[in-house]
Amino acid sequence: MEQENLPDLFEKLLPESEDILNEPGLLDLFTERIEEMIRHDLGILLSSLYRLDVEEHKIQSVLQSPDIPTARGLAQLIIDRQKEKIKTRKEYSTGKKGEWEGL
Repeated sequence: MEQENLPDLFEKLLPESEDILNEPGLLDLFTERIEEMIRHDLGILLSSLYRLDVEEHKIQSVLQSPDIPTARGLAQLIIDRQKEKIKTRKEYSTGKKGEWEGL
């Protein structure tokens, strides 16, 4: 199988529209890509969810949900996890060194 070059890959993943700069647009983009990965690259999808540190019990919940399409639910989990990471980084990078300063 021939490896895609990076610019072509990014063109497929990121549409020209700036709609992806908002959360609903990003959710749609991730949902579309996850649907594709479920059909063709399930192992890579599962590996990616692991590397993104999405909690397994949440993945299982989405997979068993009759109400939410699987790809949409997984996309939302990815976005939620990334938002949690951003929040945590902000909390711990406030510049406060406190009592440990100088050690």
